[in-house]
Amino acid sequence: MFSSLPNDAALSSVTEGHSGLITVMKKGAVHVSTSTVSPTIARHLAGLHQSSGQGYVASPVLGNPDLAKARKVFFMVAGPADHVASAVPVIQNLGQHIFLMGDDPGHANLMKLAANVMIATTLESMGETLALLRKGGISAELGFDVLTNSLFDSKVHKAYGGKILHERYRPAGMVVPLALKDMRLALTEAEHATTPMPFASLVRDRMVAMMARGWETLDWSALGLLASRDAGLPSDPGLSDLF
Repeated sequence: MFSSLPNDAALSSVTEGHSGLITVMKKGAVHVSTSTVSPTIARHLAGLHQSSGQGYVASPVLGNPDLAKARKVFFMVAGPADHVASAVPVIQNLGQHIFLMGDDPGHANLMKLAANVMIATTLESMGETLALLRKGGISAELGFDVLTNSLFDSKVHKAYGGKILHERYRPAGMVVPLALKDMRLALTEAEHATTPMPFASLVRDRMVAMMARGWETLDWSALGLLASRDAGLPSDPGLSDLF
């Protein structure tokens, strides 16, 4: 049984209760959750499934909708070895690589949250940098070419940075509220682990600012739009309804 839900509450609602998965699944069945949720809820649900003679495997996904359609996403998989072994043959047909994260399902979700922090902070950095170049008289296209064809040629810089360059914030691959949820979950884990994450905290606040502007339907790469607006730069006329 596979599930893909937006947050802890939704996953808990579908899994627990009189009509939840734990009730309807047979003994020996395995629940594979591809949701981006907290490590805490992953461990909680894993324990409930285990008490019911079932399995729980956390398998969050790295990649955007286009990669998902092409089966090019990456999976971080964790759970008891026997349950992971039964789930992997199915999971491997859905993406290009599986990273085995051990027997603690919370580790798969922590890894996903950490990855999303890196993406979000990269988006903030690229947005600020491209705004600086535009204000300094260098075209965003030229700056983007120099950056992404030299030292900053990663998939994140090119794919998400391309959205900032061309101001393609709709339709969203990851809407701002979901990105904000992931930053909040990551920072909660950081607080529990006494791990300061000042840049992540800043980007979380930038996302709150986006929500305050009514940008909840935009892609999280609209961090670049926020940077350009803060710099007093003009935006694509197609985005005029946002201002």
